[in-house]
Amino acid sequence: MQPTTTIRQLLEDYIKEKGLSLHQFSEISGVNAGTLSGLINHRKRMSMLQLDRISVGMGLTEGSLYELYVEECLAESSPDWRRLRSLLRRCAELGKLDCIQRIIIATMDNLAYAPHLFELAEQWYQAGRTRAAALLYQCVAESERYQHSERLALCQYRLFTIHLGEDREVNLSLAASFEPYVERLEEAIQLDALKDLANTYAANQRWTKVEELAEQLGYKADIQYRLSPGTKQRRKPCTESSQSRTRRPVLFYIFYAYLLRANVCEARGDYEQALDYVSLYMDMSWVQSYSETECIIMEQFKEWGRANACLYRLMAGQEEVLPEYVDYVASHDSEKVSALLKITEAANRHHFQVDNILERFGPHLKLQEREHAFGGYHAGIAADQHTRLLSELAAYYLTTERAELGMNYIIACLESCAAIYSETVVIRCVGLFEKYRAWATPEMKEQYTNLISEVQRNHEEKKIADCV
Repeated sequence: MQPTTTIRQLLEDYIKEKGLSLHQFSEISGVNAGTLSGLINHRKRMSMLQLDRISVGMGLTEGSLYELYVEECLAESSPDWRRLRSLLRRCAELGKLDCIQRIIIATMDNLAYAPHLFELAEQWYQAGRTRAAALLYQCVAESERYQHSERLALCQYRLFTIHLGEDREVNLSLAASFEPYVERLEEAIQLDALKDLANTYAANQRWTKVEELAEQLGYKADIQYRLSPGTKQRRKPCTESSQSRTRRPVLFYIFYAYLLRANVCEARGDYEQALDYVSLYMDMSWVQSYSETECIIMEQFKEWGRANACLYRLMAGQEEVLPEYVDYVASHDSEKVSALLKITEAANRHHFQVDNILERFGPHLKLQEREHAFGGYHAGIAADQHTRLLSELAAYYLTTERAELGMNYIIACLESCAAIYSETVVIRCVGLFEKYRAWATPEMKEQYTNLISEVQRNHEEKKIADCV
């Protein structure tokens, strides 16, 4: 169906209203007068460039006529893909997501468009236009939902990574929805997918799932490494192209699988086993040859290994490693929140005195992005660590009878939980506050009551929203 108001009609009305000739409007817009005549009289099809120039000539904001242009394009019996592609790209550049949505809804019935939409989505994803790409991935996934295709699996993977955010329950739901598609992905891409899933579950303390995924990651990475060119066990050279599809060299995923399994052991309090896994990702003797990038990876894991070996010994109660661990923290700004969490946790568990360390690093307690040699840490993990640190500090100061400091950290922790809900941390804060309630001032009690209500209200509202 043709739209009731067309761009040609708007253009013609504007020229008449302003009392302009076609030549005058041509000078204003930069569109040839003969072309304008052909457009108004339906002898020529309007291009995106002409549309943009006409919009400027009419004094309209950029992209303001795209909704009409989309309807006119879709009114054609079989819209040309080249034209649709140009329109989609321009809409993505201007953030016209509603126009993109309108186009893909109209094209979903034609399966011939699916490969083109997927290719365009991949281009946008790599360019950082993830919101626009998500619309295309969703369209392709819907059109292929009954097919056991690699393209469908990759769409689901992209949607998983695009939609990950700070909401823990949403992230867990995304992970559970995507996980069945992992085995359909290309082997090389499976490594990144398993890593991303493991990180998501780790951010939510689902350690059984992390252990399961880490085992799969290590197994698959080891096979790919042994089959890759340059190793003595090589059996098929075609894996070189697959290896290039991973974000990092395959070596990284082997070490990372051990790192994840060490984290699982740490979470379970099995520090002896965690140290065994540290020794595995610090052992580079089996690496036969390596590139400059792989050398950087090996050095990073060695550094992490040295730090984590100190950490696990500290968590087991070996206070003598504290100075060495503190020296590591002092030279790694992005690790301060994570390290202070562990130091305070160990102090609470084994009754260490760490006032001097907290005074030294106190200004670094705020939440910040954590970076390492090949990227950033999972945002959910960083936020969780910051919240847990506040609860550990509250416990530390309350058990050492510094009531005001301890109560203030409970308040700060609950404020953090109002935005990023953590049931275990909230329960800990409630337990601490009730245990030391007699030390709280009337103002602190009022703040505490208000924050508990806010945390509960926000959590309930989110649960209701998730059900809608």
